[in-house]
Amino acid sequence: MRKGPFAGNQVGVGLLWAALLSGCATQVPVADEEVVRPRAQAWLDALMAYDIEGAYAFTPPAYQSAHSYQAYSKHYAGRGMWTGAELDTILCDDGTEFGRCKVVYLVTYRGFNMTGEQTRQLTEVWVKIEGEWYTSISR
Repeated sequence: MRKGPFAGNQVGVGLLWAALLSGCATQVPVADEEVVRPRAQAWLDALMAYDIEGAYAFTPPAYQSAHSYQAYSKHYAGRGMWTGAELDTILCDDGTEFGRCKVVYLVTYRGFNMTGEQTRQLTEVWVKIEGEWYTSISR
């Protein structure tokens, strides 16, 4: 009886296929918070660099089709008084089709005629649209 080239390796080939298939099946889903975090930070970085067009790029396509980046910039007219900002917390719902995350930033600013700086929370809502996360315009 003649043996094929893989006759002695059937167990090895079977184990290889099982390992490959199990690797695909056991991918751990990434939490929404971890997906939103770098986008929320990039949005903040753009805003801190006065890159309004860069921050505007994180708005939903529907918003962009109806509003220019110049109109968007009016939402952050006080940005010139900010002395610093950092990402604080992200809290996402457990929606699978439509995700929503509340992102809290800590913004430090000094206003006109202020003797010192103040820190306040800025809350932005991020929404998942067709698999991508965008900052929403709720003002």
